[in-house]
Amino acid sequence: MRSFADCHLHIYNYDYKETESLLDEISGKGVTDAALQSLSAHPTFGIAQNDYCLYVKNKYKKICLYAFCSLEELLPYSVISYDKQLEKLFALGADGIKFIQMKPNVRRLLGKGINDPSYDLAFSMFEERGTPILIHSGDPETFWDISKMSEDHISRGWFYGDGNYLSSQEHYRETFERLDKNPKLNAVLAHFFFLSFKKDEAERVLDRYPNVSFDLTPGWEMYDGFSLDVDYWHDFFEKYSSRIIFGTDDHDCRKATRGVKDVHKSVYEILTHNSEEFITFFEKRVRGLYLSSQALDNICYNNFKRYVGGDAAMVNETLLWEDCERTYKDIKDIAGEEKGAAWLKSIL
Repeated sequence: MRSFADCHLHIYNYDYKETESLLDEISGKGVTDAALQSLSAHPTFGIAQNDYCLYVKNKYKKICLYAFCSLEELLPYSVISYDKQLEKLFALGADGIKFIQMKPNVRRLLGKGINDPSYDLAFSMFEERGTPILIHSGDPETFWDISKMSEDHISRGWFYGDGNYLSSQEHYRETFERLDKNPKLNAVLAHFFFLSFKKDEAERVLDRYPNVSFDLTPGWEMYDGFSLDVDYWHDFFEKYSSRIIFGTDDHDCRKATRGVKDVHKSVYEILTHNSEEFITFFEKRVRGLYLSSQALDNICYNNFKRYVGGDAAMVNETLLWEDCERTYKDIKDIAGEEKGAAWLKSIL
């Protein structure tokens, strides 16, 4: 069985038994290392996400877990300076930082991009520390064209072409401005940076920013793009095999969101299958990239270990319980805020 490191997991159910079930399952599929990506900057998931990721990382032992926490963008914590937030997160035991701020609906809510000067000090800290960061910027370009969207995606609020959101190109521009300002960032751009239909641009990004990598987290449409010219993408993956990282976006709310249950197998099959068309997730017809063993070793495991820089940080349990107590008090004080409250009450 091949060993996998999954750079992109979410645990927003706030139910440890469900989270444990997910982790047990993927451990049985060969996942030995994984990064839990906090979504506390996203209004849907609540301000307890950082605490929950750190709690699960500290409690679960079958997989070596890394906690990618998030800068707080929501009240009451948005008034705390980013540098002070980071000092606390690193003291708690955070290993990296997740940036969901450039997903179009969150970007619209915040009213500022990743290139905003308010982030300058934080990104300077990331450069100095070599902190691994994972950035979600933009979304598939079809999300700006309602005629090309599924009813499911529209119902989730992912249509951005009504004039109230930045364009796809503006999301790229703001991200490039940050990468140009902080060229030493140890950064992964999630979902292949939505470039599987833009061969030249994918090459340009990796060549221009030598410290940047892409993850393979579906965005299932990316595999449609690869299938259009599998021989080209085979050569691309072989050439940049040290810059592409396995990830799934798997999560502990599969039933609620109709997730693909065997996503690890599906992604791996696409990397290994021959160029002939075959049927995989959602009954989609795709072609495989028939990668070499060396490229697979890099993509499935080695690149992640280089990216995170070694062992996971130790969680400071005393500080974590103090933070959980504070978060629970603040959740009770926020009208209508419920995410994470029951879990926090159960452990305190």
